[in-house]
Amino acid sequence: MTQEPSVANAQRSPARVGALVVAWRSLGLTLDTLQSIRQSTFPVEPIICVAQEYSREDLGALKRCMVGQHLMIEDRNLGFAMSVNLGMEYAIECGLDWVLLVNNDATIDPDCVARCLMEAEHSGRIALLAPAVAYAHNPSKLWYAGGTYIDLLGIAWNRGRFLNALGPPVSSDCDHAPACCVLISTKAWREVGPFREDFFMYYEDTDWCVRARERGWRIRYVGSVLCQHVMAGSSGQHGSRYLSERTGYYLSRNPLRHALESSGIRRLTRTLAMLTIWNAYNLTRIRPADWSSVGRSCLAGLRDGWTGRMGPRRFNS
Repeated sequence: MTQEPSVANAQRSPARVGALVVAWRSLGLTLDTLQSIRQSTFPVEPIICVAQEYSREDLGALKRCMVGQHLMIEDRNLGFAMSVNLGMEYAIECGLDWVLLVNNDATIDPDCVARCLMEAEHSGRIALLAPAVAYAHNPSKLWYAGGTYIDLLGIAWNRGRFLNALGPPVSSDCDHAPACCVLISTKAWREVGPFREDFFMYYEDTDWCVRARERGWRIRYVGSVLCQHVMAGSSGQHGSRYLSERTGYYLSRNPLRHALESSGIRRLTRTLAMLTIWNAYNLTRIRPADWSSVGRSCLAGLRDGWTGRMGPRRFNS
């Protein structure tokens, strides 16, 4: 006899879900992120926060906010990739099934976890789910509504950008998701492996999604606006689309390295795409007044990506 859905759900063990917040400076944004997670309608335990380069006073505020949770304090900037890997390692040790990864320039809706889990239950072999994301400074407009990755070119972009947030596209499989707000399967993480730490920051999420899909896992976009993102908040340029020296460097280097490490014809087509299409787009994101500094940083990123000089790079700020 077939069980009624409600009975079957009652007998199924609930998923164990935790949260991971990667925080670099910006105490106010971090506290907002943590508070939004605490208001989740689905139980999220533990909350893991990798806190980097905070003053003693700011750490005091974080510790008060993180009572009963797991705070990992680092006195240097580990980079986004390494921070996520550290947090995911702890999450797996805790026996979690899913981890909500949230950058500290994003806040979530109370129903974010529950809605993503509901989507996961109706879809098989999901590695990662990402909800529609709106701009924090303009919540009526979308920042993300699914991601496209052109395999032959190695170029990824967010679908739905600037569409009306009142009517986001319906849920669907997609190619990639930016890691500002994603629900990750720990089973998939163990199989696919961690983020590439030599990328330090940027494009590690796209690279991971590509690897996951190559192993038969699916990336799922959830068609509800469940997150708001302070664009470039973690880079100190709240709401700006323009590149800083830091973002320009890594967004020039890492995609090129991804292309150069591809095999077969993709190595050629992706490399050409990065040196032309991708960098032409990056040029539109440099303010005229920043050409000498940011432009030089982008060129350095291309040089290091070409020669394989990876890892962190020192900047003035």
